[in-house]
Amino acid sequence: MKKTFLFLVLTGLTLLSADTLDYGHSVLIVTTLQGEAMAQFTPEDLNSRALEVLKQASYDQDLTVGSFLGAHMKQARRLGRMTLETKRMNTKYRSDGMVSVDYEFPLTGSVLEQLLPKVGGGRLLGRVACPYCGQEWPKGKEVPDGVELVPYEDGNTVTYTGILIDARGLSYRPAFFPKVVTEQDDEVYGPGFTQAEELAEYGMVGYYKNRTEALVSERIGTDPLVVRALSVTGSNSCNLVVSDYDAARVHGSKANLELMAKCRVGLLVD
Repeated sequence: MKKTFLFLVLTGLTLLSADTLDYGHSVLIVTTLQGEAMAQFTPEDLNSRALEVLKQASYDQDLTVGSFLGAHMKQARRLGRMTLETKRMNTKYRSDGMVSVDYEFPLTGSVLEQLLPKVGGGRLLGRVACPYCGQEWPKGKEVPDGVELVPYEDGNTVTYTGILIDARGLSYRPAFFPKVVTEQDDEVYGPGFTQAEELAEYGMVGYYKNRTEALVSERIGTDPLVVRALSVTGSNSCNLVVSDYDAARVHGSKANLELMAKCRVGLLVD
């Protein structure tokens, strides 16, 4: 599970709190600090604060959520008018008389719908085939308009339950819409290979701290295609680089493309 901690001060309402963006479970947790002599949080306060925390999060390799919304005013207005779903979680009574309360805000669904990048249009890497006869497409041959090539499958294709990218030890930092790319920066997995409805419901990737956690998850399943990342890239250190060989493996079957379309992709992170 990957979390990012954001420290904020709201004068008159709280002292110092650690707000948590939990990418692993696609939730934002606002932690309030309250006492008898202090004003209590209203639903409007919590909603506003959650949105401010969300804007500080990494959107993709270059942007924060706030900078994305700054360039997409229609989505920003919609998000600003939303009353976010919230659930009161842990309450802790401190020795100094203060009370710490956690409030959880789910980020998938209606929230993520306002943040979606353009999806579809990803270009296949590795061996490709004619969609009609299944024969391998000659390298360098022009693809006619209206023809969409498919992965070349030679009869030895393995069916996987998910795709798991091992990014441990690479100082990876989570984002809402990371990509997996080749050393030439060709997209192996990212918005280009997803569907908007699935992306809004499940998020781009799942984050896992070890292989066992991934294998017992519904998203990845017990027999995933496992790929080792070579490095991270992007100013937000959220894109993962894989070899051309592994890129071809990921794009090696229609079944794998379906896994990516359904966002059944996870990252192993520290």
